[in-house]
Amino acid sequence: MNRPELAKDTDAREILALYRAAAAQAKRTGHSHWDENYPSEETVRSDLAGGWLYVWREDGKIAAAITLLPAEEMEADGVAWTPVRRAAEACRFCLSPSLQGKGRAKTYFLGAVDLLRARGVDALRYTCAKDNIAAYRLYTGIGHSLVGETTWRGIEFYAFESLL
Repeated sequence: MNRPELAKDTDAREILALYRAAAAQAKRTGHSHWDENYPSEETVRSDLAGGWLYVWREDGKIAAAITLLPAEEMEADGVAWTPVRRAAEACRFCLSPSLQGKGRAKTYFLGAVDLLRARGVDALRYTCAKDNIAAYRLYTGIGHSLVGETTWRGIEFYAFESLL
């Protein structure tokens, strides 16, 4: 099953380690704005407390993580989102570096989409840093619509949306 499960407080340290490993791998390829300060332990704890952090496990270890927020939390100035009754935002989607390039990102991300659809969410919204070529290929490859561009904290992003 590719649907994510709600992360537990006891997963916090492992999730932070996953974020750090993915950030280090992406820095080596020159495609990451994540570093030793972001996402932080505080970010992980906040996502856990909100009930927004989900994980996928393989062989008992966390293989990937995603935060699924109510869309009201989203900061994407100037983007013309489709008006819907209920939207969600995906952020901090992260796949273990050891699993990258094996088709898992697509499988897992679509599992998150299925979870939201089953919960009655009408649209999924998210951004992708313009220099994150792998993420851009993933999102365009699964047919999600590029609906605009935005800048946040000095970083330029593409804005994506999928009507569910």
